[in-house]
Amino acid sequence: MRPGDEGFTFDLVKRGFDEFVRRDCSREGIEEFLSASHTMVFGRPSGHFVMVAESDGQIVGMIDVKNDSHICLLFVDSSCHGQGIGRELVEQATAICRSRQPDLKMIDVNSSLWAVPVYISLGFCQVEPQQERMGIRFVRMVKQIESGTDRTGGVADKRG
Repeated sequence: MRPGDEGFTFDLVKRGFDEFVRRDCSREGIEEFLSASHTMVFGRPSGHFVMVAESDGQIVGMIDVKNDSHICLLFVDSSCHGQGIGRELVEQATAICRSRQPDLKMIDVNSSLWAVPVYISLGFCQVEPQQERMGIRFVRMVKQIESGTDRTGGVADKRG
C-alpha cells in the first residue's frame, strides 16, 4: 500500500464489513472492528504489513498480516468476488511471510462467519468452535504451509 492509499483501502474494508460482517457483530463489535481496522490501515502498527490488489488503477482487494503469521484483514470488493483476487493476496502474503520466516509452518485467521467457506476454499481448516470476543463473532482457522508451494506474480501489489 502506497502512502495516500489508506483512505481508498479503508473504504474497501468498511464496505466489505458493512455488506458481509456487520450482521454478526454487536454494537460493541462494530465499534471495535472499525476502530481496529482503521488503526491497521492508517496507523500501520509495528509487526503488520498491508498489501493491496488493483484493477484499472482502483484498489479492489487488501490484506493485513500481523507478525508474518496472522491474517487480520482480507477484503475484496464484492464486484470482484470469484476472480481469484483473495487467493492471490493470501498466496503473495504467505510468500512474504515465508521469506521472512523460512520455517513458517502455518498461517491463521479469525474468520468472519461469512468468510468461513472462502477460507476453506483457500486451504484453511477450522481449529476451534465459533467464538465471540469484544462483540465480534469469528471462527479461528489455520492453513498449513508446505515448503515449495509459494507463488508470486499476479494481481497483488505489495506496497508498504
